Amino acid sequence: MSNNTTALLIGIIFLFGLFAGGGAVILFSDNDSNIDNSEDDLNSGEIIDDNSSSQEIVNQTDDNNSTNSTESNETQSEIIDNGDNSTENSDSDNETNGSTVHSDEPIPLAQQCLDGHSNLEMHIHPWLKLTVRGSDIPIPSSMGIDTSVCPNAMHVLHTHDDTGKLHIETYEPITVNLSLFFAVWNISELGDSSFDPLFLDMDNVTITIDGVEQTVGMEEVIFEDGISIDVVFDDTLPDSDGDGVDDGSDVCEGHDDNTDWDNDGNPDGCDDDDDGDGVNDDNDQCPGFDDNIDSDGDGIPDDCDAVNGNVYDPSDLGLFWVDKFLCQNGTGVGIDDYNTSGDDNHVCEVTITLENETVIISSNGLPNHDLESGPGCCASSQSYTWTVPRSPTNDTTGGYNSANCPEANGDYRCADDRGDIAIAINGVPIFGPEDGPGGDAVASNKGVYEENRQHIWLGLCHGHSAQGGVYHYHADANCVHWHPNETANEGWKDYSFPSSTNTGEASDVIGIAFDGYPIYGVFGDDGTGQIVEMKSSYRLKAGETGYNGIDDYEYVAGLGHLDVCNGHYGPTPDFPQGIYHYHSTIENGIGEMGFPYFLICYHGEIPDGGDGGGGDPCAGYGETWGPGIGPPPDGCGGGGGGPGQQSSEISALEQGFVFDWTNLVVLTILSVIGLRLIRNRS
Repeated sequence: MSNNTTALLIGIIFLFGLFAGGGAVILFSDNDSNIDNSEDDLNSGEIIDDNSSSQEIVNQTDDNNSTNSTESNETQSEIIDNGDNSTENSDSDNETNGSTVHSDEPIPLAQQCLDGHSNLEMHIHPWLKLTVRGSDIPIPSSMGIDTSVCPNAMHVLHTHDDTGKLHIETYEPITVNLSLFFAVWNISELGDSSFDPLFLDMDNVTITIDGVEQTVGMEEVIFEDGISIDVVFDDTLPDSDGDGVDDGSDVCEGHDDNTDWDNDGNPDGCDDDDDGDGVNDDNDQCPGFDDNIDSDGDGIPDDCDAVNGNVYDPSDLGLFWVDKFLCQNGTGVGIDDYNTSGDDNHVCEVTITLENETVIISSNGLPNHDLESGPGCCASSQSYTWTVPRSPTNDTTGGYNSANCPEANGDYRCADDRGDIAIAINGVPIFGPEDGPGGDAVASNKGVYEENRQHIWLGLCHGHSAQGGVYHYHADANCVHWHPNETANEGWKDYSFPSSTNTGEASDVIGIAFDGYPIYGVFGDDGTGQIVEMKSSYRLKAGETGYNGIDDYEYVAGLGHLDVCNGHYGPTPDFPQGIYHYHSTIENGIGEMGFPYFLICYHGEIPDGGDGGGGDPCAGYGETWGPGIGPPPDGCGGGGGGPGQQSSEISALEQGFVFDWTNLVVLTILSVIGLRLIRNRS
């Protein structure tokens, strides 16, 4: 083989080996180094399209824009740059739309292009916000970049993000007005007519600069560095009563034209008989229903018979909860936390939403009465949402884990030993009987045993705050209906349970369990028609004090009035025909601790998706988890999602390096062959 042939072969092998091994490393590149993030690319003349999804406006720019036309709004779809935004360009090489523009022809500023940031005399950043009929018009992140007029370059007005920040850059200081933006938009963004109303009816356009309304047209609004310009178009007709019908078409001024119960074409606000039953509204016993239907002849129309008697349907408790929950629609009043130095003026807030099968309860967790936060000071507003069945059903499934309610033997689902198990009608969570260390919080508060694991005490209404400001009850909660007698100089600290709530009548409802059944106060019907203090049927095991919480108690059927879950079936003021319900208890049948104080298991079914054992798993901080207690539930901090969470971003260096062993082997083999050829040649 000739020397030249050998050399050529060696070169080919070397090049092949080089390219084969080239796959071992992928060069690093920043995928985000687009024109909107890197001005260095502009200096090199390289424009990178960021492929951002821009709203496109079809507004065809007339080729005659090179003239100093003052008619900037000739047609609905033509928004052109007027003569004030046109300059003489001395660069005979500047091309527009593929045609060379001679030095003696003025080029509209909207069609002038930048090939970089060098030699700029002006670079300003005004801000612009556009609103048409109440809707913000987004400004794309790469407007005026790499367009048909300025391919691989920028217009003198362009954007690098979608915040409304404009970049205006020129080779000489000039005055630029607002119409330039729309002229560049027409070139850059095609296919929409969002701005048409704005320019067809300038009488409904409002322009403000830095919050000050302007009385000039767009050509007189001059761009300056750092100013904020708002352009708003609103041609909404006046609607004084806010019913969505403009005043000129309003049938019933001052009332909602859309509310017409009897569909007679006369809005209820101007109708003497809203429900169309032939009974004038002033005399209507049952508004919204037919007063003439009275099946039992008691003088009360059928559709209002139950409501007027304060009797609810036990198969559908939706209306019941809407009526019974407090603090709705801004009815809460300011209350005070006695563990703070000032007047807190906390206000409870509750919202009830009825779905087909569920009741959704949202609250801020603050009570409707003064409180004592205790060592967990201080109570603060929370954000709770619970979902419970609208039509509670007895649970006959069985086979449940009985760890938190061993006496139920798996017949019913256990409530949580700690954390929320129900909701009081003021939106405050009701917690299970145990405190943070696992003892009976109420027994400790009563002095039955000494809690030496954590400093805990209960304040007014047997409630207190956990760390994080989570206020809750461990017992009682009857004070939701009690108010101090100010004429007798009573205050909230004069409240005493149960004596303060003993009126000789059955207690009102105080809460709802997660199975949808109601929780009533301490007084109820004992089954004989007598109203008595309801007693628990649990007692402490021999030698126990409650230090170990649930494990220290046993259920004795017949010891009190209530069953293993701390409820029973019977009449209540709202359901005289009877309904299963729980009671708040403070004593058992022999005068000892009234464990579990609210409930320990759920007599009713808790459907999938409902709250059973906690509407907010993180609500038990300081009670069920936290320093000295235990690890947090998933998603409640201490790992994952919270402050200090590991960033999911990986640097370009980590992502860019790829090593391919196959290519390395090929490179090695070819290199060996090349070396052997060299040796043979020599």
